[in-house]
Amino acid sequence: MIVAALAIHHSRRMNMDLVQTSQMQGNVPVTVFHIQDRINLSNYKLMEDAAKQAYENGTRDLVIDLSKTDSLTSIGIRALVAIYKLLGTDGGKHLKLAGVIPPMREMFNVAGITGFIEIYDTVDEAVASF
Repeated sequence: MIVAALAIHHSRRMNMDLVQTSQMQGNVPVTVFHIQDRINLSNYKLMEDAAKQAYENGTRDLVIDLSKTDSLTSIGIRALVAIYKLLGTDGGKHLKLAGVIPPMREMFNVAGITGFIEIYDTVDEAVASF
């Protein structure tokens, strides 16, 4: 029982640390989400909620840094699309991805994500693109 409680606490703590946020200034102010783990069914909502909160606080341009993410399930892709729609209500491209590993980039190509979300090698390049 104690082990199970510790595992649940550890899992919640890991999920709370999924999204680390920073601010950068390019041509416009940009919020950067540094994702610290894989995105899956157990934690995708944290990323969506962080984006909603940032949007409510005035964020209009967002870079999601996936350089520390080694996998993403289909629910993670769905979360990215939901964030894209949240930020793109004016028809602009306000979500960019950075630090995407080659296998994940290929998955984004196959899924058609690269047709509407731009991917950059680095956060700095993504920020400069706004």
